[in-house]
Amino acid sequence: MGESNLAIYGGSNPMTYQQISTNKRVLFFDQIRALMIALVIAVHVAPLAFTSGWIGVRVPTTGSADTFFDVAGGFFLYFCNSFFMCMLFLISGYFVPRSIHKKGIACYLKDRLLRIGVPFLVGLVLINNASVLLGRLSPASPYAELSWKALPFNSVMALWFLVVLFVFDLLYCTWVFLRGDQFSVDTSVPTPQLHSWIISAVILGILEVVMVGQTDFWVALGRSPLNGLGAQGMHIFTYAFLFFLGCKASFHQWLERLDSHLVVRWFRFSLALALCLLATALVLTFNGSMSSEYGKLVILGALLNPFIGWGMIAYLLLWFQHNEHRFGQWLATAGVNSFGAYVIHSLVLVIVLMTIGFIGLNHWLVALSASVLGISISFGITHQLRRIPFVARVI
Repeated sequence: MGESNLAIYGGSNPMTYQQISTNKRVLFFDQIRALMIALVIAVHVAPLAFTSGWIGVRVPTTGSADTFFDVAGGFFLYFCNSFFMCMLFLISGYFVPRSIHKKGIACYLKDRLLRIGVPFLVGLVLINNASVLLGRLSPASPYAELSWKALPFNSVMALWFLVVLFVFDLLYCTWVFLRGDQFSVDTSVPTPQLHSWIISAVILGILEVVMVGQTDFWVALGRSPLNGLGAQGMHIFTYAFLFFLGCKASFHQWLERLDSHLVVRWFRFSLALALCLLATALVLTFNGSMSSEYGKLVILGALLNPFIGWGMIAYLLLWFQHNEHRFGQWLATAGVNSFGAYVIHSLVLVIVLMTIGFIGLNHWLVALSASVLGISISFGITHQLRRIPFVARVI
C-alpha cells in the first residue's frame, strides 16, 4: 500500500502518513537516539577501563585505589543500563509497523539486511578484530599472554544489539505475515495507565531476577563469540517487551501522547529508588560487607530495574518533545549519526584509552576525558563517513 492509504483516526479529519511525519517528530526521536548512544559510549569507559578492562586495555592509575570511584562507576553503569538500551529498542519498534506497511515485508527485510547486516559484518570482522589486536598491545593487557587461537576474534561484543534487533524484526514480520498488514493509526485509544505500568514492571522485575540468577550460563556465554549477550542477555525479556510495546504504540501514537502528570510522578519515584540503591551500595562498601552482600544487591537491582527504567524512559520522551528547540537540528543530526557511532565506538575507545590512559591521570580525569573524546570522535568520524552515498545508505 502507498503512503496515501495510511490514515489516522481519532480526530475530526483523517491525516495521511505524510502529514504526521513532521519535522518536530523526527527531531526529538533523533535527539534521544544521540543521547542514548553517547551514554552507551560513556558507560563502556567507566568502570570497565579500570577493572576487567575494555577489549584488552587496562588503564593504570596513579595513587591508591579510589573506592568511591568504583561505587560511582558501578552505579552509573547500572543506572544508565536500566533505560538506554530499553529506549533504543522502544524507538526502534515504534517505526517498524509503518515501515512494513509502506515497503511490504519482503522489501522491509531486504532493507534491514542491508542496514543491519552490512554494519554488523564490518563491525565484527574489521572493528572488533582490530580492537582485539590493538588492545593486545596495551601494557598489562590480559590478551598479551593468550595465543592467537585463544584471542576473542570474531566476537559480537557491542554488536549484540544488532543481532537481537534483527531477531525482533523477524518476529514482528512473521506476525504481520500471519495476520495480514492491518496498520492504521487510531489516536482515540488512550495511553496505558498506572496499573498497567505497575503490572508490567512487577512481571519484568521478577523475570530479571530469574535471568540474573543463571550465572553459569551468562559466564559461559560471555566466553563465547556471543560475548555481548553474556553481559546483556539477562535483560532480553525487558528488551522484547519494549520493542513490541513500541510496535503497539505506533498504532495509537502513545509516545507522543504521554500523561505528563503520571510521567513526572514515576520519574521522581525512579530517582528515589536509584538513590536508595546508591546509598545502600555506599554503606555496604564502606563498612566492608560488600563482598558478602553483593549477590543480594544484584538481585535487588534486577528487581527494581524496570521500575527505575520506566520513569527515565517516559521522562526523557516527554522532556525532549517539549524541549527539542533547545538543541535543535545539531543534536538531531547527531542522532542520525548515532548508529554508525555505535558500530565503531569499540575501536575508538581502545585507541583513546591507550592514548590518554597512560599519562598519569587519576581515575576521574581518565574516565571524563576518555568519555568526551570517545563520544566526539565516534560521532565525528561517522558524520564524515556519511558524506559517502553508499555509507549514508547503510548507516
